[in-house]
Amino acid sequence: MQTEFMVRRWHPLARLAVFALLYPALVWIGRKLCFPSVHAAPVWFPSGLVLAALLVTRLRHWPVVALAAIALGTLSPHPNQPWWLTLLSSTCGALEGVLGAFLMRRFVGHRTDLHRVRDVIGLVTLAAGVSALLTSQLAVGLRSLAKPDAWEQYGRTWEVVWLSDAMGILVLTPLLLIWLQDCKDWPSRRRWELGALVLVLGLASDAIFSVKLSEQWTFHPLIYLAFPFILWAALRFEGHGTTAATLILSAVAIWHTDRDLGPFARPEPGVPPSVRASSSEDPENGTPSLFLLQSFLGAISISGMLLAAALGERRRAQLKVSALNQELRQSLDILAKTQSELVARERMAALGELAATMAHEVRNPLGAIANCVSTLRRLPSQRSSPPEQELLGIMSEEVQRLDALIHGLLDFARPAQPQPRPEPLQPLVEEALSAALRSQNTGVPITVRRQVAPGLPPALVDAQQLHMALSNLFTNALQAMPVGGDLQIRIEHEQGAGASRLRLSISDTGVGMTPETQQRIFEPFFTTRAQGTGLGLPIVRRIIESHSGDVAVESAPGLGTTFTVRLPCD
Repeated sequence: MQTEFMVRRWHPLARLAVFALLYPALVWIGRKLCFPSVHAAPVWFPSGLVLAALLVTRLRHWPVVALAAIALGTLSPHPNQPWWLTLLSSTCGALEGVLGAFLMRRFVGHRTDLHRVRDVIGLVTLAAGVSALLTSQLAVGLRSLAKPDAWEQYGRTWEVVWLSDAMGILVLTPLLLIWLQDCKDWPSRRRWELGALVLVLGLASDAIFSVKLSEQWTFHPLIYLAFPFILWAALRFEGHGTTAATLILSAVAIWHTDRDLGPFARPEPGVPPSVRASSSEDPENGTPSLFLLQSFLGAISISGMLLAAALGERRRAQLKVSALNQELRQSLDILAKTQSELVARERMAALGELAATMAHEVRNPLGAIANCVSTLRRLPSQRSSPPEQELLGIMSEEVQRLDALIHGLLDFARPAQPQPRPEPLQPLVEEALSAALRSQNTGVPITVRRQVAPGLPPALVDAQQLHMALSNLFTNALQAMPVGGDLQIRIEHEQGAGASRLRLSISDTGVGMTPETQQRIFEPFFTTRAQGTGLGLPIVRRIIESHSGDVAVESAPGLGTTFTVRLPCD
């Protein structure tokens, strides 16, 4: 996916205006840095500007950019050239940018953000290499036509002009392409670090290139001090730091070398810089310094960009691998959850078949046994025999327990779909509480405290199913207080995450539960009571969740238990 450049968000006329302002300024800078002997600067920045403008501009706008470059170059005439030669030179510069941009788009692709090693190699070989090589030959040839005696120095002049255009592409084009992108949000500490890097590099470069070398020095080892800063920029800031560091180093190196200072200065003995700068009689004068400087800057720029691109590709690959690992973990979690749900559904299906079989095969014999026990207890001959009456009572209780178990299995295994309707929640709560109190009438003192918020909206529930769920919750609360206690009921209205729900809290002062028990109370057939079936709370959870609600529990041993039910409002 191509990186979006910030400049593309601007109006086309605004982009053209910025280009029209920058191009003459860069032409003026380039001519100020020109070596008169070859009429070339160490770095011809307009070449980099034209190529960058074409790469960040859509294809249909290329003719406008090329014509603007020709017109602006012609309007900035060289004092030692006729106007027609300036026009031809500007045309060659525009042709260089168009050819370089075409080759980049054709062989590298539409990604021109220089974040890949492939992009950097394409910029070096296609734009700075092939395009600049061909058009510089044409430009130097046209210049030689205006001055026939210049053909003798055609090769040396062409070499310097080509390197000048290539260096403009290698120094300025990456800087514009990378810094015109949507930069990531760097923390302030990293911005300060980049500022410190630029400052220290500027000072170190000034120290390196401000040295006045003696005639016996052919090379100075201080030049190696520049490489650690380029490595620092590439390792910490990738393309942004590398391009900024290369620009600072290039500016300082050109400034001092033009004044016959630094490791690349090769002045003529006894000829001051002012004389050299104003003289163009000797074509050999200044050319070695220019060639050495261009070679150094080219090596610095290419090495830094390749290292930054390689590090950027590695970082993005690691991020991609991390993202894929995260997606894989999420997929595995979803798969495990799906498998768990599948196993649960298979168990539910088996439980449904079992419940249906028990309902058919067991309930009828249980009904017959219950009828027989009831008849025996009513016979006159059995009324005066306490042992037989006790045994018949035990049989009746066990039959009722088995019947309740079958009912629970049927309710849990084959749940009916709820038919939600707007219902006031408080009457449903009171009905379920009354049913639980009647079923658990043990005579122990139970104090019921109610706290109901005023103006509650109706709940969207199935009244019959919700009655079953709330009855189970109240029954559990009453059974947790065998010697009596307080039962507190709170009904509130809550808003959150764009949803409106009613919250029902049922708190008891019973024995409470351990954390291990809390984790398993909603599992089918898990119970802590000898006479329990372990289906009450799973049925509660299924009913509440089928209403798009949720149920939660908070408990501690000896401190009671609170069940919180949230239900959707109408």
